[in-house]
Amino acid sequence: MDDKKTDGRGAADTERKRRGDRLGEQLRRLYDDVTQENVPDDFMRLLEEADRNHSSDPQNKSS
Repeated sequence: MDDKKTDGRGAADTERKRRGDRLGEQLRRLYDDVTQENVPDDFMRLLEEADRNHSSDPQNKSS
């Protein structure tokens, strides 16, 4: 009787791992796709402006 419970848990664990593996693979594919996309020019300008402002901030202790 205990064997059936153990087998059920083992099957559930195996299925859970399989689903996790599939999810991980899909997330990696999505991440790879996103990292290959171009950054819009307007957004790049905003990032560059933020970097300049951060660098010239006298309270910025990291530069």
